[in-house]
Amino acid sequence: MITMTIIACILMYIQAKKIIIKKVEADIGVKIILLSDLHFNTVLVKHDKILRAVEQSQPEVIAITGDLCNSLKKFYRVEDFLKKLSEQNQCPILVTLGNHDNEIFEKTGYNKADYIAKIEKFAKNIHVLENEKYVYNDVMFCGLGDVKSNKEDCNGITLKWQEEARESGRKFVVLTHNPDMVLNFSEEVKPNIMLSGHTHGGQMKMPFNIEFALLKKDVLPKRKIYYGEHIYNGKKMYITSGIGCSALPFRLFSTAEVAVIK
Repeated sequence: MITMTIIACILMYIQAKKIIIKKVEADIGVKIILLSDLHFNTVLVKHDKILRAVEQSQPEVIAITGDLCNSLKKFYRVEDFLKKLSEQNQCPILVTLGNHDNEIFEKTGYNKADYIAKIEKFAKNIHVLENEKYVYNDVMFCGLGDVKSNKEDCNGITLKWQEEARESGRKFVVLTHNPDMVLNFSEEVKPNIMLSGHTHGGQMKMPFNIEFALLKKDVLPKRKIYYGEHIYNGKKMYITSGIGCSALPFRLFSTAEVAVIK
């Protein structure tokens, strides 16, 4: 029994080091590379593997939907990766923050505005969208802060952005960390697509959806919406499995990915 457990852990550890390129058709008119849940304090996927996958995909825009790191001690890894990503890709790099990023501010008292400014100083093409928008060609990208800590009227902000996008004839893409943000939207909110992460694609998929049914508080995963393409209340979504791991450095029937949204 002990031997089988050790073998299973080794296999899940090896799985957590793999990465694939996932292609998603969304009719946006711009090629978006979606990264999420990098977890640079614990990630097993090597930086150069991620960078090669991104470069191979030839992005027009790179979106990173949160959970860069949850420790200031490991923040140098975030800096190293983002600087290399920026040097390799001259396109806009749009970042939203996740629940683990926000743990830094909760635990240490570090000022969020200073943290955001620090990230944006790495390179001119890096933009942190904390309830802010960014226009690229015919697409309006709108980034919402994580649902667990966002105190703003996310529905009102999003409706305003949607109207601006409609009046200007642009596609409307929402970027946010946790897909549960969609639960805050009224029926009128209809982005072309909402891109998010947070769930790690299940990370360790267990029978009967136990991971989310018993161990997590997130709502959509309890309804078996935790990875891939979905339409929820008329809103198109893509939830990526992300890159890193949380809690244990294992993956089971879930592979880290660089998602290519076209």
